Amino acid sequence: MSQQLDQNKNSSNWSDLTQRLVSAIILAGIVLFITWSGPLPFALLLAFGGAIMCWEWGNLVRTGEVDELMILHIIAVLASSTLAYLGYYSVALLVLIVGPVAKFSMAGDAKARSLAVSLLGVPYIGLPMISLIWFRSDAEYGWHLIVYLFIVVWSVDIFAYFAGRRFGGPKLAPTISPKKTWSGFVGGVTAGTISGALFGWFLGLQTLIFIVIVSFLLGAFSQMGDLFESVIKRQYKVKDASNLIPGHGGLLDRVDGLLFAAVLAAAITLMMSSSNLPKILILMGAD
Repeated sequence: MSQQLDQNKNSSNWSDLTQRLVSAIILAGIVLFITWSGPLPFALLLAFGGAIMCWEWGNLVRTGEVDELMILHIIAVLASSTLAYLGYYSVALLVLIVGPVAKFSMAGDAKARSLAVSLLGVPYIGLPMISLIWFRSDAEYGWHLIVYLFIVVWSVDIFAYFAGRRFGGPKLAPTISPKKTWSGFVGGVTAGTISGALFGWFLGLQTLIFIVIVSFLLGAFSQMGDLFESVIKRQYKVKDASNLIPGHGGLLDRVDGLLFAAVLAAAITLMMSSSNLPKILILMGAD
């Protein structure tokens, strides 16, 4: 009887894994094709995905109904993304800051805490959208930089999952996400670092040590993004942001690491370059 239960459990795990892999491959193919197609298709993809994530954020922190906050959230993210595509990055950032602050200032004390968490979703989703649109706007290096981000974050996600299942061990944050382990964290960040360095080598970049450092930071930060969403889900007792993607849950569940990594990549770019376009690949030593 015990053996039969173990067989059923293993069969179920394999079925779940197959579903996750198929969904991930299809989604990755679509995203890569649209990203390659150009800045406009990529910006439209982000706008569509951003609207979905605004709805999912409402599922996490409110009732999930289409209410005033959800509509304002979608408008703010779409407006900031549009402004970023048009090149008005400073105005786009102001939209993400001024809107939530104005709305919060009009709230009464009784609603302040819950409203603050709801409004947190505006920069949480909007800032990565602006960052990714900014990167892709560079006609010469934008495509490579977006693919680099994808490779690092996807490698972290994949190998954190497999390393955690294979090696187990001490929990990374048992009160936040009981399934995450230190072995998964180390395996994921290591894979992200190596994958990022290999991509840099493939592009012929010269300063590989710098790429290794950046890849490591982005990999670790993407794990922080995963933990951040876990904190929100545990706080509001929600398992997934939605059930849109078979085997993965919602879009937020799938890209939580990318949201954090994109913002960090933008911050690194700003610190390393005084120009108005992302030239981090030049700084890495691209020909």
